[in-house]
Amino acid sequence: MQPTMSTLRVLSLYAILFIGLVQCTSAQNQKVEDLSIQEFKALVDKTPTKIVLDVRTDGEVAQGIIPGAIQADFLGDAFQQKVATLDKNKPVFVYCAVGGRSSKAAKQLYDMGFMKVYNAMGGMNAWKAANYPIVKK
Repeated sequence: MQPTMSTLRVLSLYAILFIGLVQCTSAQNQKVEDLSIQEFKALVDKTPTKIVLDVRTDGEVAQGIIPGAIQADFLGDAFQQKVATLDKNKPVFVYCAVGGRSSKAAKQLYDMGFMKVYNAMGGMNAWKAANYPIVKK
């Protein structure tokens, strides 16, 4: 027995719904979005209300920081307390020297309830290599 046209339509509809559900679930499971330094800067520039978070040490920050960024040393004892005071509804753009610490910090921020968290791959080294502006703290 061959399926009727209406049966094929229903099956097609179910297939489309299933694919959509899988894609939505995958998007919800994405905790942190890793961005190239160019994507990171472009999104920072076009996001009016945001938090730019530098998770490097005081010594590293003394060499320069992204304009408008705040520091919370990921390796310091007060990291959890400092970031707990930030607005969890604002997108957070996290960077470190090369991307390792910021990746860990970004996951931790997401786990703490921050809604949108972005990690700068390549960190401050990539930022400087792209000749983007920095300010001395």
